[in-house]
Amino acid sequence: MRRGLFGGTFDPPHVGHLMMAALAIECLGLDVVEFIPASLPPHKVDGAVSPAEQRVRMTECAVAPFGQLIVSRREIERPGISYTIDTLRAYKTEFPTDQLFWLLGADMLQDFPNWRQAVDVANLVTLAVAPRPRIDLAEVAVQVTRSIKGARIIEIDMPALDISSTWLRARLEQGLLAAPLLPAGVFELIAREGLYRA
Repeated sequence: MRRGLFGGTFDPPHVGHLMMAALAIECLGLDVVEFIPASLPPHKVDGAVSPAEQRVRMTECAVAPFGQLIVSRREIERPGISYTIDTLRAYKTEFPTDQLFWLLGADMLQDFPNWRQAVDVANLVTLAVAPRPRIDLAEVAVQVTRSIKGARIIEIDMPALDISSTWLRARLEQGLLAAPLLPAGVFELIAREGLYRA
């Protein structure tokens, strides 16, 4: 099986996340993409992150209409900081014959050499990267492959979207229009439960 793994906080999940997953399936021939909400992301240890269960429920609402997209509770059920290497080793143990693809944006690829045990991560997966505005993905990929020997990087063929969960949260907190950029089920959950209201 060709399994896509999509880690993140998903706070909230938005249409850019869904587009990235759907186009990864299409252009990489993936059988499934698993969204993996982080319990405690290493790059946001000191920052405010919504409760894990809230983010999981939103992500489940986001992927519900799509049969090849699923949500994994693997990281939120594991105590401590959510390091990618720990998650990947667990997947390799459970699915030893699967080909694994780790989905990420070009902005995250820039920082990839600084990830915990980045060489080991690169040995376990192919990095499937979505373009981002104002980032030269080809140049970043060259830099990463120079730094991390053996890293396999594939570009996801999609527009470079400039949508972020941080920006959407700010709009939701201010009561500004955000619905068009959120999956319908996610927006309904946010509205029903009054999430992100200041």
